[in-house]
Amino acid sequence: MATTIAPVQDGQLTELIHDDLAATGLAPAEHVVDAAYLSPARIQRADQIHNITLLGPIAPDPSAQAMAGSGFDKSAFVIDWERQVAICPRGSPSRSWGPLRIKGHDYIQVRFDTATCRVCPVRTSCTASAERPRALALLPRPLHEIQTRNRAEQADQAWQARYAIRAGCESTISENVRVRGLRRTRYRGLAKTHLQHVLTAMACNLARLGDWLNATPKTRRRASRFHTLCQALLAPT
Repeated sequence: MATTIAPVQDGQLTELIHDDLAATGLAPAEHVVDAAYLSPARIQRADQIHNITLLGPIAPDPSAQAMAGSGFDKSAFVIDWERQVAICPRGSPSRSWGPLRIKGHDYIQVRFDTATCRVCPVRTSCTASAERPRALALLPRPLHEIQTRNRAEQADQAWQARYAIRAGCESTISENVRVRGLRRTRYRGLAKTHLQHVLTAMACNLARLGDWLNATPKTRRRASRFHTLCQALLAPT
C-alpha cells in the first residue's frame, strides 16, 4: 500500500513501486497496470533496471488525424533516424530536425518545407493549418520505438487476452472501495491514513483467503451418466 496526498498522480509512483519491490526481492517478472501508470520512459526503465515487463495500454496518438481515424497521423511518416529526416506520405523529406521540450520532457521537432506543404494536393489530410507546414513531435528513438511497438501490439487480440488479467486488480479496488470504505479516512494526517489503508488491505486478504479455503472445489469435467448412476446406487438409503 502507498498513501499520498491528493495531487500526486498514479504514474509518479511506478518507479517507487518497482524500487521498493526490488529492494525486498519481490520484483515481478511482469507488472500489469492501467494507462495512468506507464509511459514509454517507464517501460524502458522497468526493463533496464529491474528486468520487469510493464504491461499496459500506451496512450493513443492525440493528433487530430489519429483521433478522427482519417488523414495522415504520425504513423504514416517514415523516420530515418540515421539521416535525421522524416519522409511524408507523398515522399517529401522534412526541412528541419531539432530538440524540443514539452512539459519537462525531451522531444524531437520535425518540420516540413512551407512551400512544399502549401501546394500539396493532400494537404487537408495532413494539417488543418492554412499557412503553416506539417510538424511532428517525436520521442527520442528508443522511446519512439517502444511507443510504436506497443501501440501496434495492443490492437492484437492476443495482447488483449493477456491484458484481461487486469480485471482482477480492478475488482479488488472496487471491493475495498465499496465494501470496506477505502475511499474515506477515519483519521487526520498521512501516517494514520496510511495505517488505515494497510489494515484495510490486510482485512481484504484475510477475507479472500477465508473464502478460498471454504470454497467447495469444482470439478472441471461434467460427471458421466454412468458415474452419476453408480453414485446414486452407492449412496446410503
